[in-house]
Amino acid sequence: MAAFEAVMVAAIGVGILLAPMTVIWLVENDPTVDWFVAFRTSADIWMLAQGAHLMVAAGALGSSQIPAFVVTILPLGFSALLGYLSYRLGRRMSAAPELWPGWLGAVLAYGAISLGLSTAAYDPAVYPVTWQGTMLPPIFLFFFMAIGSLTGPLPRGEESRERAAVVVWLESKWNNIGWAIRALAVPALRGGTAVVAILVGLSALSISFLLAINWITVTRLYEALHVSVMGGSTVTIGELALLPNIVIYGAAWFTGLGFSIGTGSSISPLGSAVGPMPGIPFLGAIPAGQIGLGFAAIAVPLIAAFVATIAIKNHADEIRFEFASAWSAAISLGLSVGLIAAVEMGVLGAIASGSAGPGRLETVGVNPFILAAVVFVETSVVSILAAFFSARPDEADHPLLRG
Repeated sequence: MAAFEAVMVAAIGVGILLAPMTVIWLVENDPTVDWFVAFRTSADIWMLAQGAHLMVAAGALGSSQIPAFVVTILPLGFSALLGYLSYRLGRRMSAAPELWPGWLGAVLAYGAISLGLSTAAYDPAVYPVTWQGTMLPPIFLFFFMAIGSLTGPLPRGEESRERAAVVVWLESKWNNIGWAIRALAVPALRGGTAVVAILVGLSALSISFLLAINWITVTRLYEALHVSVMGGSTVTIGELALLPNIVIYGAAWFTGLGFSIGTGSSISPLGSAVGPMPGIPFLGAIPAGQIGLGFAAIAVPLIAAFVATIAIKNHADEIRFEFASAWSAAISLGLSVGLIAAVEMGVLGAIASGSAGPGRLETVGVNPFILAAVVFVETSVVSILAAFFSARPDEADHPLLRG
């Protein structure tokens, strides 16, 4: 059953892309275009969404000659869909007394499909890196499937052997770490994650607002593509797949670092330098030029860090008990919150960025290391100040230290 459901996950993933492309091929059939072009494109995007890199050979594009390049950017909307389907597959097998047979069956079936697709979709013009197209999709499936099966419901109240082993391992690691890490881990994780959630959530709202007020520009870009209704629908599906990437770029914009759409471009709240942009309609909503409220935008992560650190007071009881002074408690918690936020934003920036085309489009997104450093500094400074309220130690329990 796990193998069958893994096949269904692959079929849904490829089918979502292949169905509209097939309709376009049928309705707007060009005798020179074979249906396998749509099939290969769907398979390539399916593998790209799971981490495989696409190699594009040098050739002519219209009247221009383009050099060879590599596409590495993940369409995170599509990646999230495949991850969710894999996670749901894992949850459905969580009640099994043993998980490894289901894991093995699902990974083998998914691996066989990825091997078949990477072989069948090979074309000298565009092709996935061979080992990545075969190996990365089953690894992707296993990662999310394992999370789902290890955290899913237990109707009979009986843990699988694998879940019990993981619980024992985690408990042993938790019990063997230092008292300071145990005291800081939960509140820091809550606070740092809250900072990232605020940045990403506000970015999503801001992008929605910009799309609404710039709808005329977006519409003109659609018209400039000269595509039919079905073609426009396919473009929209592609934009939805890339929308989470833009949301993460927006979160980086609020930190003051900004992002780039091509080498040499810079889009930040303090000013923008934008070169030639690809003809993707929703890029018409990206703000360009000097931003009058740039410093107000940079205040967003500072406010987020302050609010998040204040909000975790009820989860900082162990800090207030374990630490001896307000300074040590505040600095430790503030730096920990900043570290968690920095790591999470750095990871988001890394998976959302990459190469999207030839030439200047080989650099799209943010530098994850610089983004992590900026978030760490901004968050830590404010969190340390707020932690004097959230993590101020209780009265010392030793009689000679009281008063």
